[in-house]
Amino acid sequence: MTRMASKKNNIQSASRSASEDAPASTSIKTFDLTKNSDVISLVREDDEALTQKLVGEHLNKIVASHGLTDYLVLILFDELDSISSYHSDKIYQAASISPGEKNIFLIVQSGGGRIEPAYLISKTCKRLSRGKFAVAVPRRAKSAATLLSLGADEIHMGLMSELGPIDPQIGGYPALGLANALNKLAELASRFPGASDMMANYLTKNLNLRDLGYFERISESAAQYAQRLLTGKSFPDPHTSETLSKHFVDHYKDHGFVIDSDEATTLLGEMVKIDTPEYKCANEIYRFFDFFEMALRFFVNKEFYYVGTLDGGLSIRSRGKNT
Repeated sequence: MTRMASKKNNIQSASRSASEDAPASTSIKTFDLTKNSDVISLVREDDEALTQKLVGEHLNKIVASHGLTDYLVLILFDELDSISSYHSDKIYQAASISPGEKNIFLIVQSGGGRIEPAYLISKTCKRLSRGKFAVAVPRRAKSAATLLSLGADEIHMGLMSELGPIDPQIGGYPALGLANALNKLAELASRFPGASDMMANYLTKNLNLRDLGYFERISESAAQYAQRLLTGKSFPDPHTSETLSKHFVDHYKDHGFVIDSDEATTLLGEMVKIDTPEYKCANEIYRFFDFFEMALRFFVNKEFYYVGTLDGGLSIRSRGKNT
């Protein structure tokens, strides 16, 4: 059975349970979001204000159950859109609620995006915390989301957590890809001299040298931002903030390369914390969001992202729309 078929069966089973459990009277409905059937019942209400309120209450209960109420807990959970100024504005607004009063705990689930907003999110959370800024990665914080995580004092991970190369994407293509492609063409030209004129003509017609310089500068900027976020921290020998920033930008050959908790610990040392209450909390929230997303898609053809505080970060939209 495929993963999607298994999830569909789970949805259908919970849906039948929701129908069976529905009260016959018109009394006020209550929802226990620890039950999948009640998650489905809430989704079917298609009431965004009610959903925002009840999901926020449920997330607060999860945080409390892991003993993390001393934190200001923020969420950047967006698998629909890349990190942008929208996300940095939302996180800044959320982190400014009580500046300096609490340590900040940010749960990150993102495939990446623009480098500059990610850098600003990291700097903002550190600056507005009481002293400690912690990030938890329940599943993936890739590229720009990895950069964001490097600015934290602690990165909480588990067996399924992954960071990735800091590989800025421009128009869906990796910034380093153009230079790598040129290196490959030069290699082919040296191996097949007879084809060099053809390759030269192709490059003349298709390559804009300004684009090449821009792509190179974007990658260099990513390394500079990473080094700034890492400066002042201690790492295992022989790593330094400079060598690590270059490592995250230049070392890996694939945008999707998995930097798991073991490799992250080898690189970053005591910054990385494994299977902590922070990680377990983030993982429980991830699992809730995973089912919530399926229920939205299956029953009301909608999708969601969560950026901001526990109580105010939920946004629901019809599928296919962008922020």
